[in-house]
This record gives sequence, structure tokens and C-alpha cells, in this order.
Amino acid sequence: MATKAAKKRRPTEPTVERLSDKCISVSFTPMGAEWTVPVLLASDQHFDSAHADRKLIKKHLDEVVAANGRALFFGDWFDSMQGASDRRGSKSALLPQYKRSDYLNALVEDSVAFLEPYAPYIAGWAEGNHETSILRHTEFDLLGATINELNLRTGSEIQRMGYSGWVFLRYIQHSNSYISDTKKIYFTHGSGGGGPVTKGVIATNRRATFLPDADIICSGHIHEAWSMEMRRERINSNGVTYAETQHHLQLPTYKDEFAGDGSGWWHETGKAPRPMGGWFVDMTRHKVNNVWTYKATPRRAE
Repeated sequence: MATKAAKKRRPTEPTVERLSDKCISVSFTPMGAEWTVPVLLASDQHFDSAHADRKLIKKHLDEVVAANGRALFFGDWFDSMQGASDRRGSKSALLPQYKRSDYLNALVEDSVAFLEPYAPYIAGWAEGNHETSILRHTEFDLLGATINELNLRTGSEIQRMGYSGWVFLRYIQHSNSYISDTKKIYFTHGSGGGGPVTKGVIATNRRATFLPDADIICSGHIHEAWSMEMRRERINSNGVTYAETQHHLQLPTYKDEFAGDGSGWWHETGKAPRPMGGWFVDMTRHKVNNVWTYKATPRRAE
């Protein structure tokens, strides 16, 4: 957790609001001339897997807390593949705390214990295919149970999100509570295998076509990491043209299945090591001309 000194340096007190079933906003109000606040975009933590890098997850969440930023989770926080009825399961892959008859309850309890100090900093939490698979086959909502327990224990207001949706990052003028600017993030947990050569990059053209309003489009699922900029010409109602950039972010994972003794499904299928970590959108207010900008930067395991 952040120290008292770190808390005194916090530049803003972000607020989270649900705008619609598919959209939430995270608003930042500047308290000084210049500041930068991080927004963590993370997916595929697979927290309960023996291959999950919990130290890296904690490191990134601690960075969010220290700067009073916010975290957004975009699916597959849970691995949840070691249940009695799961054909993908392997009892040798179970962590000691999960060797219980109420396996799914144990997953919730362990996640709540880990995330309790960070709950006030988690703005939105979306589902991934691992969570929807458990819901479909067992009728147990892992994600809902975890969010409800965290909100109950801490008084946080973590917003439950679907498999895809929108997050608005907003800059609020402190003097008159006026929304000065909005950066629009479209997220999807992702689909498909990504491809060993293309690594999912070809999806950017399709997404750019049907998501013209997004400033940032991000996805997870395939455990790859890259960014791509698409420059576009726009025109306003007065016939004046201008250019803008749409950023596409592929979110990596916090699960290292390549590590170990070289045995198991990952190695049997010839899969390569995958990038580890998350992306941060660093929101910055500049003193000169009160300019409000953002920059997406990776945070990696290295």
C-alpha cells in the first residue's frame, strides 16, 4: 500500500460513474498546475494459476495506489480450470489454498483477500471467457461474487462490466466542474487465437471500421503485447479538416506458462513465451495552455 507521504502528493480524487449499461466514466479533477495520473489497463491475470506472477500484479497495483490512479480489469482475472468437472483441469496445478471441496468459493476468498487493499482504486472490472465459462457450466458467477464482496467489505464501487464496452476518461475543470475533455476507450476481452505470425494485429482494421468514436481500442485474451496507431482525417461541420490518431492496444498477460520444467500442454503444443505485464494510460495535465494529454506506455516484467 502507499505510504502517508505518497498519499499527500496525490493530485486528484477520481470519481467513477456509470453512464449506461455498457459505459462508465472515470473523472479526474486537477489539484495543481501539472500532474500525471496512471490508469492501468490489465487483463488475463489468471490470478489463481500456479503460473501467475502475483508479484508483478501487486507491483502494478501499488503504482496505481501511489499516484491515486485507477485500474481497469478486462477479463480472465480468474484461471478457474481446476474444478472437479473441468476436463482441462490438473490437480497437480492446484495451489495449496485451493485444495478444497468448495474450490470456486476458495477462488473468490483468495482474490478478495489479495485485492481488498486495492478495491477503492479499481474502477471497472469486465468478464473474460474463463469467467463466462464457469458461469455457463456451474451457474456460479465468480466475478459477481468477488466484486460484491469487495464492495461490501471496503465501501468501494467497482463497476461490473460485460465482455466488451466503453470507459470514458474525463478531465474536469476544478473551478466550475466543467468536463474539459473526454478520452474514449473501447474494450473487448478478445477472441480467437491471435495467430503465431500476425499476433492479432489484423483485427485493428476491422475494429477501426466499426468503432470510429474510440480514441483507444484495447483487447486481451491472446496473451500478446503491441500497440498500433491509426491516423485518420476528420472533417467538422464547417468543412475544416483535421487529423487524429486512434490507438490500438493489445494487452499481455500475467501468466507465464512457458516457465517450469518444460512439460505440459503449453510445451506440447509448441507455444512460445508470452509477454508479461499491462498497459498504463498516463493522463497528464500540462501547465502551459492547460493542455490535457494522454500516453499509453507498457509496464513489463523485465
